[in-house]
Amino acid sequence: MRLRLSTFLSGLSAICAVSAQTQLQQEGPFALQVKGKACNSSIDGYLKLYNLPGSTAPTFISYEPTAHPTVSDPSYQWYFNYTGFIQYRGHEVGFLLANPTLNTTTPSPYRGQVLDITYMSNSNVGVPVLGVGGYFDIGFDDDNKSFSVREFDDSKFVPGEQPEYSDDYGYYHWAVCWQFSGTYAQTLSWITAGKPHNPTCELVDLIRVNP
Repeated sequence: MRLRLSTFLSGLSAICAVSAQTQLQQEGPFALQVKGKACNSSIDGYLKLYNLPGSTAPTFISYEPTAHPTVSDPSYQWYFNYTGFIQYRGHEVGFLLANPTLNTTTPSPYRGQVLDITYMSNSNVGVPVLGVGGYFDIGFDDDNKSFSVREFDDSKFVPGEQPEYSDDYGYYHWAVCWQFSGTYAQTLSWITAGKPHNPTCELVDLIRVNP
């Protein structure tokens, strides 16, 4: 990574304040395929946006076991934004968003609903949501598989000793689990570490599929 993630996150906050001085790059639209890692997994589909009755824009994300990417359908369209300030093994790190013409933050240099992950206090399984004001750092490797990065591994922390910074902590902790994402259904999830607390989870790859 060129810069530490804390610098990257601070940079994004600064972008909101001084949007004229920073140019976000955007790639898309593309579909996001969800494919089970186990050789006998039945998970093989795509992410779809949906909204609950009465809401004005999609906020939730569902896993759809469809056989073909339907990038021409806006409910399957995703975009990748990045600043160019940070990389992991030569790949840009940024964030995913949907509905790029929708402005959900003011002031903001970008439009759209940014993907973030929310957690319950009694689980290590998070659920992605859209447009809640935060963002989850994401990049794509040579195989178009999505990863997330961190600066430290807290499993190696020692009392009173400053932890060692590393730019080589890349994680592929995606899963599909039965849990609440607007409704109770199979949905994309993120495992923070270890065995999923939710026993319905299946580990998956999240893959960018270009039109």
